Amino acid sequence: MKSPSMKKNIFNQSLNFFWTILSFIPVILFWAKEGLNWYFYVSLAVSFVFGFLPEKIINSFRPSSSRKFYERMGVKAVRKFVQNGDVANAVGKTSLINNISQARQYLKTIAMYERFHWICLCFFLLTAILCFVRGEAGFGFLVLGANLLYNLTSISLQQYNKIRIKKIVSLEESKIP
Repeated sequence: MKSPSMKKNIFNQSLNFFWTILSFIPVILFWAKEGLNWYFYVSLAVSFVFGFLPEKIINSFRPSSSRKFYERMGVKAVRKFVQNGDVANAVGKTSLINNISQARQYLKTIAMYERFHWICLCFFLLTAILCFVRGEAGFGFLVLGANLLYNLTSISLQQYNKIRIKKIVSLEESKIP
């Protein structure tokens, strides 16, 4: 019999695999058709710049520091169906954060996820631009849709989680004499 945390891990990886494959299909299909040319490599290099930006710059892209802003955007609905989201926590009957140390560690995980999705957002956007330039509007709209679904929603969720968890950490730290 599988433990709750093992069930959660399997479910999380299944969710992650599903959303990643679904979102990368139009990008992969376009580049398979286009071929790996100089634009591909330049787009990839430019996109990876986001992986190395200081946190202060990454945070400057955050549209709001208010939880309510993200909640109005529907981030709670998105949170249900993603890795470590509401459904995954219910399947595994486990919580990701049980103490301040885990909260601090999860902030690092969030930062990693956010950077990954910024890299992908930039690459998908540059890919979509090339789709439109090449007259491949169908691919362009598919890539833009995938970008919205996979990257923009994920970045919003990570920014929302960061706000929530930083508040928890600061409240807990204020209790320490």
